[in-house]
Amino acid sequence: MRSTVLAAATAVLLLTGCTQGALEPAPSASDPATEPTASATPTPTPEPSTVSVSAMGDMLPHDSVTADAAQPDGSYDYGQFFDAARPIWAESDLVYCNQEAPSAGVELGLTYFPAFNAPIEFAQGLDAAGCNTIGLGNNHTFDRGQEGVDRTRAVWDEMDPLLISGAFRSPEEQAEVATTEVNGLTVAFLNFVDLSNTPTNDYVVTWLDDPLVEQQLAEAEEVADATIVAVHWGDEYSAVVNARQREQSQRLADLGAEVIIGTHPHVLQEAEWLERADGSRAFVYYSIGNALTTQMAIPRVVSAVAQFDLVGMPGGEVEVVDPAAVPLYMHFDLTPQQFVSQDWSHRRNLQLHPLVDAAEPITRSAWRNDLSVESGVALVTDVLGPDVRIVTDSFAP
Repeated sequence: MRSTVLAAATAVLLLTGCTQGALEPAPSASDPATEPTASATPTPTPEPSTVSVSAMGDMLPHDSVTADAAQPDGSYDYGQFFDAARPIWAESDLVYCNQEAPSAGVELGLTYFPAFNAPIEFAQGLDAAGCNTIGLGNNHTFDRGQEGVDRTRAVWDEMDPLLISGAFRSPEEQAEVATTEVNGLTVAFLNFVDLSNTPTNDYVVTWLDDPLVEQQLAEAEEVADATIVAVHWGDEYSAVVNARQREQSQRLADLGAEVIIGTHPHVLQEAEWLERADGSRAFVYYSIGNALTTQMAIPRVVSAVAQFDLVGMPGGEVEVVDPAAVPLYMHFDLTPQQFVSQDWSHRRNLQLHPLVDAAEPITRSAWRNDLSVESGVALVTDVLGPDVRIVTDSFAP
């Protein structure tokens, strides 16, 4: 229609010879002057990334632990002991576990306290439970010498955890800083020790006083967005944080550690924020107690799964957010009479439980008259202190 009208108007102009007021050519569709102005699209603000972390304490393959793991076919199943508690950390990106014994296999001979060696299924059970951040540095690391360390690392090589540190086969392996990328953030993991039951080769563990500690934390600062440090330290069976733990935790924080996770006391100790000179903060759990064990005392069977988030922008500042703890109960059947008479061979039916779901198992324990869900949660709350949020949700199916 528009072309017909335009042709008729042109014919009239030609007939009259009029040149004034002639129709201008229609503007081109591509003429910028006629294009509508597009509204500017705002650049979206990048969202920070989050890495969720759970951490469990000492895993000790006592004779009764291995006996309960034994299967009719001669194999061992340690993973079964985590079935009830696994929902606690099932959604975590990183799950730290302290393997406090070599898992060098039956070929090297199974031994127990005071010098351990477990079947290879011990490590395999931790892997099956969801442990993917493995600490091997502790006072039992060298219980079966270098061969025990080599065999233990070989078992973990096959399972390829996200992060592993603490026991090494060579100086070159010791010098490496373990890192992994999760949700866009690079996390470094280091494991240092402050004590050993036996003299070790120079490169088997990294001592807390070794200059390598500062070197590795400096490297972690360069290559990672956040650094988690596990340390084996403190006084056994003491809920009191000693002066050296406090001094060294501040040192590690000042060197760049975002979170410090302590093991060795076999009981819980407090947790707190640490202030750096620049105003930033790190967080320390001085001891998260036992996990898998058959040690026999209420403070040793009541512990916690430490939980926290690492939140920040890749290549930018990362903060520790919402340090928390889920009370944990390590169960094994044993009557008060068997405990008093030291008839400890009856420690069977091992299972880690979220403490809030452990009312029935506690009735089958030697401390059933002295421990309840409520008193156990109160113990965890009182020891860890006000800087930790205590999770009392049920994890029962």
